[in-house]
Amino acid sequence: MHTIYIIFILSFSILTILATLHNISGYKFSIIEKVLLFLSIIISYFILYLININLASISTYIIPIIFIYIRNNKLLKSIFIQAITCIIIIFSDNIITLIIIKCISEDFTRTTYGYIITSLLILILAYSISKLLSIIIKKYGSLITEYSKSKYSILIYVMVILTLGVFYININWNISDDATYLAQINGILFLIYGALMIIITAILLFILKKDQNFKIKEMQMNNLQEYTYNLECLYMDMRKFRHDYINIISSMADFIESKDIEGLAKHFTEHIYPLNTEMNKNNYKLGLLKNILMPEIKGLLSAKIIRAQELGVDVILEIVEPIDKINLDIIDLNRCLGIILDNAIEATLPSEEKKLHIAFIKKNSSIFIVVSNTFEGKIPPLSKIFKAGFSTKGKNRGLGLSNLKDIMNKYSNATLDTYIEDNRFTQNITISNY
Repeated sequence: MHTIYIIFILSFSILTILATLHNISGYKFSIIEKVLLFLSIIISYFILYLININLASISTYIIPIIFIYIRNNKLLKSIFIQAITCIIIIFSDNIITLIIIKCISEDFTRTTYGYIITSLLILILAYSISKLLSIIIKKYGSLITEYSKSKYSILIYVMVILTLGVFYININWNISDDATYLAQINGILFLIYGALMIIITAILLFILKKDQNFKIKEMQMNNLQEYTYNLECLYMDMRKFRHDYINIISSMADFIESKDIEGLAKHFTEHIYPLNTEMNKNNYKLGLLKNILMPEIKGLLSAKIIRAQELGVDVILEIVEPIDKINLDIIDLNRCLGIILDNAIEATLPSEEKKLHIAFIKKNSSIFIVVSNTFEGKIPPLSKIFKAGFSTKGKNRGLGLSNLKDIMNKYSNATLDTYIEDNRFTQNITISNY
């Protein structure tokens, strides 16, 4: 009978763990995995129970870590996810128990009916807290991923795991026999500790967000400075042309005065017309960037276009409508465009035509960014070029397209299409702004 009661209690605990773990981790365990998890905890619990009663509950902490590790193959992340799950459950358990003792009685939790009610309330509270936390994680997903190896995240990992250790020792190794005293003290302790953890985490997230905003502003400033420099270069070119304009006109005056039409035609063909070609060659098309109302993107595009034209690439720029919003993290968007444009310029150089087409198209609620370039020779299968380390340019190269794929996979509102048609390599990013 005692064994059945323990299994009954464990069943509620495992159900709460699975519900909370589902929200925190985002992993959907199959029915077979859930059954294996349940049996593993039950069996290991009784084995440890025979060794030392205080060790028995370790199974509910350790076994889920193994199942999470099988999913992600990352030990520290698995421990962290399970630690968060356990802390939420412990926090919910102590809050509900404290409320019931204060509002009803201590004896209520000792009855079967009372235990079921208490367990259901713990399950509901733990599920609610974990669901709220999962929403926060999704909202700050890109931020958390970017800083996953920073000193701030390591600090959070250490804090959470140490907190779980403190909670475990306090709950399972406390020598006091006064259940009411333990419930009250632990309830208050965990409430204060939980509140402090929430405050510290909120502060860290605020610092991370502020740090990211600083980087965005720094990037905007750098790109704006580069764009301003390019405008100054264009202005200097115009001043030079204006200075030379009189001399150009004067060079034709003698032919006109002497009515030497043949000589004028020859002079125009050999000396004046090449100036037009040269001016077109050095036309940086910065005027077409007026419809890009995002300075960080405008700066990047102007730098890449100038670099391409200096290398002899004919750049065709198409931006018909004003672009003032792109629903993608601005740093990630800059990284994606940088990778695509760098690869396009490099691939275009060996080709005979040397053409690069860049288009920003606004359609309904979406933005289409199209980069198409000519190329020479054969391009490897598309399934290979996005693999980390693959490159046709030698060792220690080939991370660009792999990084591009990783960045794009973070966003549900963005897709990347890559295709080859008519000797042109095209990459099309579609971003929904809603």
